[in-house]
Amino acid sequence: MDQQCNELMRTKFGRLVDLEALQMLSGNRRLEELKQEKLLKEAAYAKEIRQDLYKIFVAIMCYFAHILYNLYMCECIQGRQQFQDYRRRTDQEAIQNLQDLVIKQSQQAEALRREIHLLSCKGGHMLPPDQTRLPPLSPLRTPIGSINTGK
Repeated sequence: MDQQCNELMRTKFGRLVDLEALQMLSGNRRLEELKQEKLLKEAAYAKEIRQDLYKIFVAIMCYFAHILYNLYMCECIQGRQQFQDYRRRTDQEAIQNLQDLVIKQSQQAEALRREIHLLSCKGGHMLPPDQTRLPPLSPLRTPIGSINTGK
């Protein structure tokens, strides 16, 4: 039987084949196939992980862009509010100055009315002019945008 097997091997393969080595190769062959399959799967998983990481990166960049936009809008709103507060304070100061001016002018007008009344009375006594003269009024500062020239 060994002789018949050897003859068949020679006719089929052209030489004698070591069956034990062939069995070892067949076991290694399956192992090699599994290793190759593992490498292919690892490459596919690595590609999938890279794609997922890219998607995460894009999402994070969008998130940061929204944060920066919101911060910019908050700064704009706060700046606008500070400007409005400054304008409001400036307007209130101008209103207070105008009210003070009205009070001073009312006092001056009343003093002039009394003096006119005294001077216009026939046969009345002439009193010396009022010694408590009010100081001259300083020109009011007005905001640049509110000057109306009437032209």
